[in-house]
Amino acid sequence: MRLNVATWGDPHAARTAVLLHGVTSNLGSWARVGPALADAGFHVYAADLRGHGDSPKPARGYWFSEMVSDLPESVPTSPDLLIGHSLGGALAVVAMEAGLICPASLVLEDPALVMQDPLFPSQSLADDERDLPLDPVELLRLHPTWEPVDAEAKAASVAAVDWDHMRQAYVGNVPWDLRPEVLDLAGRLPVRLILADGSQFVSRADAFAFEAALGPGSVVAVQGAGHSVHRDDLTAYMSIVFQFVDPS
Repeated sequence: MRLNVATWGDPHAARTAVLLHGVTSNLGSWARVGPALADAGFHVYAADLRGHGDSPKPARGYWFSEMVSDLPESVPTSPDLLIGHSLGGALAVVAMEAGLICPASLVLEDPALVMQDPLFPSQSLADDERDLPLDPVELLRLHPTWEPVDAEAKAASVAAVDWDHMRQAYVGNVPWDLRPEVLDLAGRLPVRLILADGSQFVSRADAFAFEAALGPGSVVAVQGAGHSVHRDDLTAYMSIVFQFVDPS
């Protein structure tokens, strides 16, 4: 299935980046990250995942294996950089382990790597659905470091989803545990984890274990940032990404 994709930057740029958003979101999540990477010399691709944004929304077909099967038809399969946020982080790992996308480096932003109990994702989606309609003005009040484009994209993405599809994608795949796969990938390519301050998705114990395996500085929690680190503190977020891809 071909996904809806947005791009930023020069198509002839020396480097490419692929960005995968989280559940209920869409490619508008990357409205500030995409241009920042393009300014740094990347040609950037961001896809609306199946069931999200302007991509097809089939009634069924939200197993992780089905969702990642769309990527080779929609984005470069050998990008220099792959970034996955939240559920997009989990899908990035699944896609890589399946050999569907083979980046040179991987950034996982507060990734949903482990989900053993369906209660957490079920309650999370129920809370989001209950809070509709999300108003951009209210979102900016709740998230004062966001820009209007962040709030507008978030409100639009949540308003457009079918909640049964979201439950299939998020709750329907429980249980999963991708921690061993991340450690496996880390033996093949550079991996960086960027976490929320007090992440609900990556425990302190797991963060320490990842850093011990991946190397010093490989796991960074951004002080004061919530789950959408790239929206909450873009400056810190991009600084971590750029230090990772251009360490010199």
